[in-house]
Amino acid sequence: MTFSITSAAAKLYKDITLETSEALRLFVKYAGSGDSGGFSLGVTPAVPEENDYIQEVEGLRFFVKNEERWFVENMKLDYDENTDHFSCHIPGLA
Repeated sequence: MTFSITSAAAKLYKDITLETSEALRLFVKYAGSGDSGGFSLGVTPAVPEENDYIQEVEGLRFFVKNEERWFVENMKLDYDENTDHFSCHIPGLA
């Protein structure tokens, strides 16, 4: 399993206060309809469990639950500081 979060995108989450055991959980949200079928990416502080996939970027731990791996497989989060543009490419929704 792989997903990519650029350093610039990870820095956007640096201000979130996390407890020692917490990480940033990436999860699938359903928000209506649209090109993505109504699915979008959610991010929230949570405590990872044993079977969760964890990846560290810029000193932050991001994780995804086993049942939601399909959503973030090969996903790329990026942020362009020059244009102040955040992008989230999720191939599973293409």
